[in-house]
Amino acid sequence: MDIAAPLTTFEDDIEIHYPNTVLQRQLEGCESLNAELYGLICRLAEQFENSPDNAVAGGEISTQGGYQTSTRMNLFTVDDPAVARFTQEVLTDAVAAYVERVFGQESQQLSPWPVGWANLLREGDWQGPHWHPTDKNIASGVYYVHLPDGMTTPEGHIEFINPMPQSVNHGFPSTRRLTPREGKLILFPPWYTHYVHPFRGPGQRAIIAFDVLAQKPGLDLVF
Repeated sequence: MDIAAPLTTFEDDIEIHYPNTVLQRQLEGCESLNAELYGLICRLAEQFENSPDNAVAGGEISTQGGYQTSTRMNLFTVDDPAVARFTQEVLTDAVAAYVERVFGQESQQLSPWPVGWANLLREGDWQGPHWHPTDKNIASGVYYVHLPDGMTTPEGHIEFINPMPQSVNHGFPSTRRLTPREGKLILFPPWYTHYVHPFRGPGQRAIIAFDVLAQKPGLDLVF
């Protein structure tokens, strides 16, 4: 009677299906840049908050209360030195690193084009659960420009919802909450549903949010 040879592993092929890759980048030495960006956002709010150019006024976006720049405006086309510096010194490198990590060699075929907006929230303002279904969007993100003093968890925190709720039964959390800090940049998949908790007390939360398109659209909206 022949003794069968022991079985051996021929090949393992491990895949990660539908990952939600998130980049958090904390910048240091950005106080002066943030001050200039915050001043710009406050000026825009003062000029447009009580007008139809406040995107919140239409009730068609997730932001509840406060001010958000018009959907007809790409913040990154605003002729302002702080916006130009942010784009060149902060956004471009982070987007390149994220896109390369997510798409690998295919990222070389992309020409990332950011479309941004500014958001200013005050006490009790918040953002409901949403995702970013922009056409040809390859990434979404947020940059924290200014935060009020005395915020406690989870005030003003961004919270992501587990896109696979069945996994909660197997020990995975239902949400992932990230702590905001001035100078922090977060990049994430556009389909990753998220919301922002309201905060209490005085002060303002100012952020720049954006989508990253695979390439520049045929019509570039200029402010």
